[in-house]
Amino acid sequence: MVGNILLAALLTPDDFGLVAMLGIFTSMVYALIDCGMSDALLREPAPSRRDFNTLFYFNVTVGVAIALLFVALSPLVAWFYDRDELQPVMAVLGLGPVFSGLTIAQTTRLRSQLRFRRVAHINVGAIVLALTVAIVMAWQGLRYWAMVELQVGFSFFYWVLLVVASRWHLRWEFDTARFKQLWHFGVNLLMSTLVVQLSQNIVAALLGKYYSATQAGFMGQAQKLQQAPVAALESGVSNATYVMMAKENDHGRQEQAFVRVFRIFTLILLLGCALGIVFSRPIIELIFPDRWLPTVPYLQLLLGWAMVYPVGGYMMAMLKLRDRTAIVRNIIVSERTAIILAALLLWPWGVAAMIVAFMVISALVVLCYIWQVSRVTSIPPARFITIYLLNLLPAALILLLL
Repeated sequence: MVGNILLAALLTPDDFGLVAMLGIFTSMVYALIDCGMSDALLREPAPSRRDFNTLFYFNVTVGVAIALLFVALSPLVAWFYDRDELQPVMAVLGLGPVFSGLTIAQTTRLRSQLRFRRVAHINVGAIVLALTVAIVMAWQGLRYWAMVELQVGFSFFYWVLLVVASRWHLRWEFDTARFKQLWHFGVNLLMSTLVVQLSQNIVAALLGKYYSATQAGFMGQAQKLQQAPVAALESGVSNATYVMMAKENDHGRQEQAFVRVFRIFTLILLLGCALGIVFSRPIIELIFPDRWLPTVPYLQLLLGWAMVYPVGGYMMAMLKLRDRTAIVRNIIVSERTAIILAALLLWPWGVAAMIVAFMVISALVVLCYIWQVSRVTSIPPARFITIYLLNLLPAALILLLL
């Protein structure tokens, strides 16, 4: 967040927008490289060294293939947006998948060992190093290249720090039979994750194509401000909950813990989003130059949407634990396809119309998740709905009174 504030002071919305317009491609990289197989390994009580090496070589191969694809597609992307600058930008962004492919297996190993503190230290170190270089580049007038470095540099520094901090002796091992098992579990998650990333970035892509890179920059900035706390809460809770509950063999205790975390998670989420909506304008006025004020309505709309969709992401963890990845795939693909169609149909009416439609779609999907979870557990749907509505009351009071 601090780095984002400094970069926003040095760069223009157009600089941010150029990179945000490519988010529809770069956001899908991690999903394509991983293919959901890290989640498959995390379900195992004691994954072997051979498992992690198998995952590593697959990740690296896919990462290199994506990098070459980025280079091949870069002229077409520049033509589509009518911005020649995007060709070299996309080609350089192709380095990110290569470094990401080198890190997924080792990060998964640390997560399986519940070494979240070490993963956090590596994350923070990589962010600080990448941001430092990006800020220097922006100060020197390299404009949007600073944003490009931020993405590629983070992947690079993450890999370097992971090599230093992770005691893993790589060996040439690839278990074809084990790979097929992991692929069978992960392929369902791959499809759903790809559609999720596409839907999350389609608004910025449409703004960049049919409006301007500046408008895409405002939306991209709003997404960063929204996702920083929301995604941190969602991924932090979901990742830790998933790994810890995967190691709990007693279904009764597993479900009790799931409900307890759901109560805390939704309370923090709803209160945080409500406060964000109320104070979004004074916060942006305080920390950003005046040229970023058009970000405010985008941020408020996205925070309204964030009061709904992360709940589905949390419920997904239980379905994955019960090996219902096909259900997860079907729900996510249906939800995000509907969001993509809504964006394509409603973009002439503006961002507000699109995001309101997204909220309605996500609310219906959350109810679907609750119903599916109730089918594979002993938890009645009314319990989840009651907890959510009770936690929604203080958030609603904040919105009404402030």
